[in-house]
Amino acid sequence: MKKLLFAAVCALLLLLNAGHVESRRHGDSGSERQFKLFVFGDEYADTGNYPVADLTKTTRAWYYPYGSNDKDHGATPTGRFSNGLVLPDFVARILGMEESPPAERKREQDGVDPSGMNFAVGGAGVVEGTREAPKLGRQVDKFKRMVRHGIIDDDLTDSVALIAFSGRRDYERFNDMTNTDVKAVVQEVTDKIADAVEQLMDLGVEKVVVTTLPPIGCTPGLSKTKDGVYDAKCDGQKVTSIHNTYLEEKVFQHKDVFNLDLKAAFNRLAAPSSRSKRFKYKLEPCCDSFDQSGYCGQITEDGEPQYNLGSKPDKFFYWDDINPTHAGWKAVVNEFEESIRNFVHI
Repeated sequence: MKKLLFAAVCALLLLLNAGHVESRRHGDSGSERQFKLFVFGDEYADTGNYPVADLTKTTRAWYYPYGSNDKDHGATPTGRFSNGLVLPDFVARILGMEESPPAERKREQDGVDPSGMNFAVGGAGVVEGTREAPKLGRQVDKFKRMVRHGIIDDDLTDSVALIAFSGRRDYERFNDMTNTDVKAVVQEVTDKIADAVEQLMDLGVEKVVVTTLPPIGCTPGLSKTKDGVYDAKCDGQKVTSIHNTYLEEKVFQHKDVFNLDLKAAFNRLAAPSSRSKRFKYKLEPCCDSFDQSGYCGQITEDGEPQYNLGSKPDKFFYWDDINPTHAGWKAVVNEFEESIRNFVHI
C-alpha cells in the first residue's frame, strides 16, 4: 500500500512539474521564451542592408564616423545610420536577445538565424523606393517568399515584427505641398502600413510594433536655417499629426499592434521646448555637415572632412540630419521598455 501511495505521489509531482514547465514555456517566465524578430523600414532600422559602395550620402553608414562608438561591433561602421546601435538593436534587448537579428543581405543562402531577420534598408520609403532600397511592400513580399519556400520557418510562434520609418523618403517634399496634397500622400502611406501589418499577421506573426512618425520638421536636416542656425521655432507637426492620426485609426486599434510613439518620445527628449536634461544638444546633430546640402562623413578628394564632429556624442540626441545617436535611440526605447514587455507578455 505504501509503495502504491508513494508511486501516486511521484506521479502527481511529475504532472505538476510538467504543467509548471509547460506554463513557463508559454510565457509565465520570459527566460524560457525565444522570440523571433522581423524588421522592416528605412535608416531608422537598417543594420546593414544597404549595399556597400563608394562613399555617397546614401552609402555613408559604411564609412567613418558611422559606428565610431559602437562597442558591440568593434567601433567600426556596420551599415547602421548612427554612431552605435539603432532602434531594432534596443528592441531586441528587451525581447531577451543577445543581439539584433542579422541583416537579410548577410544571410547564408539556405539558412536564417533563429533570432529572425532584418529587411529594413536605409533610404526606403513606405510607398517610394529604389532597387537598392526597396519600399515596405517589397520588403514584406521578400519575407513572405522566404516563409513560403521554407527558408524562414512557418511556425511563427513568439514572433514580433517591427515596422519603423523616419518619413524621409515619402515626405521629403512636404514643405512644398498643399494641405490637400499632404493628406493624399499620408492616406496612401498609412494605407500601405496597415496593409503590411495585415499581411504579417495573416502569415502568423503574433505581435507587430509600429512606429509613429517623429516630428520631422524639427529634425536637424529640416530645422537648420540658411545661416546654419537650428531654429527652435521649427514646425514638426504639419505631416506628423495627420500621419499619426491616420495610423491610430487604421493600425493601433488592433490589440496585437503596439504603438511605439516616436513623436511623443522625441518631443519629450529633444523638442526645443522640452524640459528634459538628458541631452544638452536637442536640435544640433553630433555630426554636422559644413554644407546644408552635404552629409555626415563627407570628405574632399584629399580626404578632408566636410563636417564637424562632437567629442561627446552621448550629449547629443541626433547623430546626423535625421537619425538619433546611440544614446538617443537608447533613451527612446527605454521610455517604452515596460510597455513592450507587457505587450509581448514577458
